[in-house]
Amino acid sequence: MGNSVRIALLDPDADVRSGRRMIVSSQSNFEVVLDSDGQDSDVSAVANGLVDIIILDQRLASGPGVLFYETLRSKVGIKQAPNCVLTAAFNQTALQVLALEVGINQVVFLEQGAESLLRAIREGVEGKSPLSLSQLRSLVLSEEPKVQLDVEFMRQVTKLPEKLASKLRRLRTLWKKGAQQQLSGYVLEDLDAVVGRLPVRNAEELIIRLYRSGFMNDE
Repeated sequence: MGNSVRIALLDPDADVRSGRRMIVSSQSNFEVVLDSDGQDSDVSAVANGLVDIIILDQRLASGPGVLFYETLRSKVGIKQAPNCVLTAAFNQTALQVLALEVGINQVVFLEQGAESLLRAIREGVEGKSPLSLSQLRSLVLSEEPKVQLDVEFMRQVTKLPEKLASKLRRLRTLWKKGAQQQLSGYVLEDLDAVVGRLPVRNAEELIIRLYRSGFMNDE
């Protein structure tokens, strides 16, 4: 990451923002270009600004951070919205799953510290997946089953070229077997070509939408 990384920092607590600005500023190529408490108007500010990644707290002046990001995506497009690091006070499995469902795969909790935040920013800018397929499966299955059949989305899935469709069949086979070694060894970036053809942000969002639609348990 040789060029400057432009960061939008959104948190309702000015002291928290100040602390995170200090953490971010410790990196020579990180630059905070927006510092705010997360008002509704910040959706437009982020959409119209040159932002590479958002550090977004789950508790904003306008409401939940996940909802803010959903609104941003609806305004600028799923693929066009900047990547995001969601922060929260304490570890919450339900929040992690909720974030993943809207394309946020970087979630940092307060107890994880400054290094975790910096790592999440770097990985977020590079589009890396912080979770293994095994970790993602455990998170999803820890929640109550929630069916969200998206007919249009699944129609697009059925129209994928055979080479991409075969990737999803392999994914489904591994998911159903649940073998930890195979799941942990699976590289989520292998799904990048599939993600590029569908209205999802990343592999994690793709997998959750497939799971919700019943694809992961189909024969």
